[in-house]
Amino acid sequence: MLIEEVQNQRDYLIYSKEVHGYSPAVGRLLDLSASYIYDAEKAYNAGKNAIWCRASAWEVPLLYSLDIIPAVFSEMGRLSDREAMLIAEDYYQFPVETCSMVKCTVGQWHKRRGTSINRILGTSSACEPYNMAYEIMKTQGYDVYCIESIYRAPGVDGNRLAQLKEFFIEQIYGVTEWLTGNRVIDAGKLKVEILRKNRLIDKIKRILDLRIQNPFYIRSLPTILLLNIGLSTYFGKPAEFEETVDLLINELETAPVSPEDLQRVIPLVWGYGTGQEFGVYDAIDQAGGALLGLRGVPLKKYREDVPPIEALVHYIYDNHAAGAGTYMRELIEQQIDKINARGLLLYGYIGCSFSSVDKELFREHFHHKGIPSISLEGSYQVGPPTGQVLTRIKAFIEMLS
Repeated sequence: MLIEEVQNQRDYLIYSKEVHGYSPAVGRLLDLSASYIYDAEKAYNAGKNAIWCRASAWEVPLLYSLDIIPAVFSEMGRLSDREAMLIAEDYYQFPVETCSMVKCTVGQWHKRRGTSINRILGTSSACEPYNMAYEIMKTQGYDVYCIESIYRAPGVDGNRLAQLKEFFIEQIYGVTEWLTGNRVIDAGKLKVEILRKNRLIDKIKRILDLRIQNPFYIRSLPTILLLNIGLSTYFGKPAEFEETVDLLINELETAPVSPEDLQRVIPLVWGYGTGQEFGVYDAIDQAGGALLGLRGVPLKKYREDVPPIEALVHYIYDNHAAGAGTYMRELIEQQIDKINARGLLLYGYIGCSFSSVDKELFREHFHHKGIPSISLEGSYQVGPPTGQVLTRIKAFIEMLS
């Protein structure tokens, strides 16, 4: 398949698999991604437990310990089309300027009513458009549970921190009761899932380090899929995902390194959200860039020296990425320093006020530090990115070369 023949996100996966024809591991990774939502829905219709949820890190070990498949609702974006957007705008009266990701999700939930997974696990800290979407889906027959979460501000310690931890422990038991009908958590199973997560984090870190030495072996799209959904949810298939990660490490450790690649590569950091406009990633590759640093990747490990439920709590309240954009900025700086990045890409969805503000703050901060950056806005529904976006990406990377 030629890039000119690509029409939708599934085509991008096929195209990427052909480009990586030398790598069985990347092929397996792309297959896991392509079948993720379909297989989760198939398992649900066959009688297994599955829920729609965000790709948040802490919920997933709990869900797997309860034998529940996490189906990330943002991944429905690649199944969306203009029809899904119109459902949100016309049927549910979402304003046109509302975040395209939320509208795609609502449209897909509408189309799946009564035929697919009917439970939604949300979180109040996502954004107001999603909070509105949860309330609307309740009126459409969905069973919705929304987790209340509180960020730990700088300086919060002592009694106040203890109160936050008690609050969040109650949230954990509350969602467990909603999921299973009781408040019983098997500490042994949860410990197994925490150990699995930590083990995979170490393996992913190994892959990222190996990519610095062989930057074009795994291109941008598989890297994003590996980190963003793969490490968060294992595409609903933990054992298969870990086997794929092991195979990928083995390939990278034995693959020959081209000195010419190391000379021509333009190391880049992806500094904000990841969208479904997969053509953006291909444009980066075609221009000689390599996404070697990524902000927002769940590489923080869980504590293993405390009981597993307490480990979930520590994960939330010790999470340096949570809360204000200044924390995220520090993570971006760490990535820039690690890979000696030449540029920063800041991508957000049209209509997302959070990303618009943060991206502008990041752009100004890194401009003063001498790090070139580009701010991009895209849509979440299926289809290639606009020619303007692709032209800007190519021009930006050419400027850095």
